Formats: sequence, C-alpha cells, structure tokens
Amino acid sequence: MEKIHVAIVEDLDDFRVRYSRLINTTQSFVCLPEHQFSNCEDSTSTLVNDQRIKVVIQDIGMPKGHINGIASMQQIKHKRPELLFMIATVYVDDLYLFEALCAGADSYLLKTDPDAVFMQHLHDLALENGRPFSGALMRRILDVFRSQESDSGKVKLSPIQSKILETMLEGEVNDTPYSYEELAEITRRDVKDITREIRTIYKTLHVNNRKEMIRKYQTLKVRFFGFN
Repeated sequence: MEKIHVAIVEDLDDFRVRYSRLINTTQSFVCLPEHQFSNCEDSTSTLVNDQRIKVVIQDIGMPKGHINGIASMQQIKHKRPELLFMIATVYVDDLYLFEALCAGADSYLLKTDPDAVFMQHLHDLALENGRPFSGALMRRILDVFRSQESDSGKVKLSPIQSKILETMLEGEVNDTPYSYEELAEITRRDVKDITREIRTIYKTLHVNNRKEMIRKYQTLKVRFFGFN
C-alpha cells in the first residue's frame, strides 16, 4: 500500500522530531525531511504545489514576526481545499479553537495529548474520513452549542460595534492586539467614540474585560462549524 505523505509545520524542534518519528514508524504514513518546516512562510509553496502531501500537522503559534498557523492554513485551503489540516497546539482557548475551525481545520488536538491519541487522530482523519477532536475540546464545543441556544438572537450589535470586534479579533489571532488609537484609525472614528462603543459592547455582551469580550463575540459569531 502506498504511504500517505504528511507534512509538519512546527517551530519547536522537539515536537517536529516527536511527530515525524511517530509518523515514520507506521506502515500507513511517511513524513519526508523536505516536508518538515519551522515556519509557515517556508511551507506555503510546498504545501500548495506538492500533490503527494495529503495531511498537514499544523501548529498555531509561530516565531514572532511570522504568519501564524491559522492564517497560513486559510490561505492554503483556498488553493488546495482537499488538503487535510490537523491542528496540534497548546492553545485550548475558545478564540483559537473556533478561529481554526472557521479557517478550515479538519482536526484539533493538544500537544499534551499522548502519542497514542495523536496517532489515532491521524489515522481517523486520513483513513477513516473522521474529524477527531480531543475529549476536552469536544466537550467545550458542545458547551458552546448549548450556550448559543440561549444567547443567539438576544445580542444586537451596531455595524460599528461589529467592525470594532472583528478588527480586535483579527488582532488577537495574529498576536498583534490593537490599541484604542489604532482601532480609531482603522474604523475612521474618534478615540472617544471607540471608548464609548466598547463600553456599550461590554454591557451588551455582559462581560468585564477585553479578553471576555472577544471570546464572547467569537462564541456568538460561530453558528456552525464548516467542516470540509
């Protein structure tokens, strides 16, 4: 049987070695040295053009100054929608989980998961057409669906409030949080207007800080998961 080619995009050497070792000890998968990358920029051309690659193990966090895994995956999925992405990350936060799912992630597990879980996810994704998630993450997804039943339809945001939240969300995902001054410049509003609108958003979403606000918005924004 021809082996399934897997690529790894991971900035930490230990994890690249760990995952490639696990993959290359199987009869079903192979990860070649030229398919192992420490940042997204170096991986893009190969992932788009090398048709042998069927699965990508993708980290989210990348070295400072580099494009993160979610943005990279979204770009590549646009060109190769059939390519399967398995996110392997330390982030269990809703913001990253839902942003990854919306960007096209096919599977999502934590780096703290045992080797056996990693291999089972890879097998289910590539050979069984599954969409596996860690148990803790699946419980979190179900909790969000339940919360949406009570929250959806009750929250009404103005266009400028939605624009502010979308911009803040983009900044958080790309590890470049925007200041109020930057938000004012992007939205072409006065800083006082931005401050007032954000205070209103706090009250509307029933939150007390920036992180809670972005998380709540992301939770309400996702009405379903667009699995490929």
